[in-house]
Order: sequence, then C-alpha cells, then structure tokens
Amino acid sequence: MVTAPRAALHGPYALRLALLDALTAGAGLGYLAHQYREALVANLAAIGLSLLFAFALGYVLRTATRVLRRANRRMDAIFGEELRKPSPRPR
Repeated sequence: MVTAPRAALHGPYALRLALLDALTAGAGLGYLAHQYREALVANLAAIGLSLLFAFALGYVLRTATRVLRRANRRMDAIFGEELRKPSPRPR
C-alpha cells in the first residue's frame, strides 16, 4: 500500500508556527474589535450565541469524523480478513 507523505511539521517549528498563527489571529481580532466596538456591545448576546453554536458545530464535526474513521478501520479489517481467506470454490 502506498501512502502519501504528510505535510505536517514536527517539533519546535510546528509550535512556532502555531504561536505565530495565534498571534496574528489575535491581533486581527483585536483590531476588528477596536474598530467595531459599538456594534459588538450592542449585539453581544447574538455574538455569544453564534460563538457557542460554532463551537458546538465544531465539536459535532470532530466527533462525527472520529466515529467515521473508526468505522472505516473496522470495515477495512473485516474486508482484509475476508480477502485473506481461501476461496470456498477453487477455480
């Protein structure tokens, strides 16, 4: 079976990149919050509910992905066992 190479970074480079991403996202969100302060304060409940919904949706997607991957591994194991068995009717 041929596997594709992974593009993930390992070690301190991945940590540095993650920290840089978090810093950039935080700076961008801080700038937007400063520019639209009145809109944020006026719609705080709607923004909070939207964030809660987004986190819940992310959790559901993560759980669904794990369940589907586990089912896929089980199906692969079943098919692997069945394909390794000798044929009941020799040709």
